[in-house]
Amino acid sequence: MKYHQLRAFLTVAEQGSIRAAARSLHLSQAALTKALKEIEQDLGVPLVLRTARGVQLTAFGQQLRIRAQLVVSEMRRAEDDIAQMKGAAAGSVSAAVTPAAALAILPQAYRAFRREMPNARVSFVEGFPGVALPRLRDGTLDFVVAVIVPEHLGPEFDHIELYESHSMVVAREGHPLRDCTSLAALSEAEWLLNSSPESSTRALLDLFSDLGYAVPQRVVECPSFVIAHGLLRGSDMLAAMPAPLLDHPWVGDGLAVLPIVDRLPAISVGVVTRRDSPLTPAASLLLDCLQRAVRRRT
Repeated sequence: MKYHQLRAFLTVAEQGSIRAAARSLHLSQAALTKALKEIEQDLGVPLVLRTARGVQLTAFGQQLRIRAQLVVSEMRRAEDDIAQMKGAAAGSVSAAVTPAAALAILPQAYRAFRREMPNARVSFVEGFPGVALPRLRDGTLDFVVAVIVPEHLGPEFDHIELYESHSMVVAREGHPLRDCTSLAALSEAEWLLNSSPESSTRALLDLFSDLGYAVPQRVVECPSFVIAHGLLRGSDMLAAMPAPLLDHPWVGDGLAVLPIVDRLPAISVGVVTRRDSPLTPAASLLLDCLQRAVRRRT
């Protein structure tokens, strides 16, 4: 198997169409089809099925996709490493960043990063663990900045703490439960949470149990800050948010902090990387800029 064949295969899997994949790679459809046939011949199995609606991966193709993504991602990182050694101020970095860090430290870190790498390719997505960690695992992200419980991370990940914060229980202004002082009164409420095992949400749900309260059963999972914010302001859902996030007017506007006396778990905002994959120079620089931005805040 060759790099260009794997890249062609992954692009077809992503686009779901030979034509769209060829256009994305700036290849002819004949050249792309040839690359697919070569890799199928090398492996001796069919990887894609051509249908009236496009292409679908076979079971063999689905399995190959997992490994191929890692190979192609590592090849991209190797190319970046060599380019940096040759003196190029370019490269690429792809990171997931939690909304709290995106508002608090990312702008300053990004400005510093751009001063040193003005031509680097950069990609950001929201850093909710349930969505971001699978992409870190398959190599499509270089690192994740998220609210994480390090003890719950898998052995394939490393964790660096950036800073610690605390959370607040929030609801829309005028919410019927806005004056509640104990989590015990919130067990029957509908909660908007990120229930992935690595997130701080799991610690919040565990707190209900540890305190002897009924654990909320009406939980809506929402790995999108914009959707969550809209639902909080326009419904009777509750959520736990990092306190610094509420300091931003457009975030806190329309929301009320409940006067809960129960001590909520501390929030650790940290960086998660793949243990078996060194960061590229561009990713290392962005991480360094984030750490410097944290130090300036403290």
